[in-house]
Amino acid sequence: MTVVTEPAGSAATGAVPAPLTFERTVPRGLVHRHALSEVFLTDSARVDEHRFVAAAQLPPSHAYYTDHITPPAVDPLLLLECCRQAETHAVHTHFGAPLGTKFVLQEWSMTLSDAARTPAAGGPVPVIIEAGTQDAQWIAGTLRGLGYRMRVSASGRTLGEVTMRVKYVTEGVYAKLRGRAAGTAPTSESYRGVESSGLVEPGHVGRGRPENVVLLDPVRTEDAVTARLRVAGGHPSLFDHPQDHVPGMVLMEAGRQAALLSARTFTGDGPDRWRVGGLRASFGAYAELDEPLTVRAHRPEGEETPGRPTVRIGFEQAGRDVAQAVFSLERAGDGTGE
Repeated sequence: MTVVTEPAGSAATGAVPAPLTFERTVPRGLVHRHALSEVFLTDSARVDEHRFVAAAQLPPSHAYYTDHITPPAVDPLLLLECCRQAETHAVHTHFGAPLGTKFVLQEWSMTLSDAARTPAAGGPVPVIIEAGTQDAQWIAGTLRGLGYRMRVSASGRTLGEVTMRVKYVTEGVYAKLRGRAAGTAPTSESYRGVESSGLVEPGHVGRGRPENVVLLDPVRTEDAVTARLRVAGGHPSLFDHPQDHVPGMVLMEAGRQAALLSARTFTGDGPDRWRVGGLRASFGAYAELDEPLTVRAHRPEGEETPGRPTVRIGFEQAGRDVAQAVFSLERAGDGTGE
């Protein structure tokens, strides 16, 4: 078996956008969504061997992505989801991965710009994603790993940059990676009855609707706040389709809420005074649905710039770290355009 790894190159943002349409969404199966309301990608085109561009539309109202007590101009996790959809669509349409391919997220990061802090004029927001790829790994002519760097812009202004690293495996390899006998892992369909006892107050994590809260039973220690992950298997956005593990986007929502809860706990300022300005995360193991998962948000630290601390987040399950993340926070009102 031959393994070919392309050398790292400059991530090719700055790709020349091909004509892209915002008239309809791409086929939902190509972005691994079931509900059309959860598809934000509208088009994609390959520029060259290492670059592609994509178009997406941010909805003006969404039961999950726009539910914030102090609405951000752009929900960072909505931009991240758009980039995830762009990556997933590109692998299927531009790089030849069959629909049965399993995607294994290894790491990703996001940094927002001042333009992302400026309230939109209203209505849907069309965005362009310019993506460059690097460090492609091919095994026997099949793509098995790829790194991405994406620049997201709206009306010619950069909203932020996203990087990610993803592995691609067959269903057989995925079963081995899961490390569980066939049929023993429950799916999120088993968790449609949402647990509500001990639910964190929605306003404490920046939410207006309790159904969008994913943390339970918060406990403060000297240096951290811990909470238990609420597996809301019936949530139409977090679990758009049955999963046999907790998806990375659900962990990011738990991390965001934990970071805001930590800021509220240790600074005394509510989540209406904070917003997420960036994040980075790595994933080391699958988060199982049927084992308690603890989200640990450390005390905000490292304010190199006043009012802009970082919060380290650990995701712990059955004595192991399944993921690690760092969320950068900013005080609402900081930055240009506000």
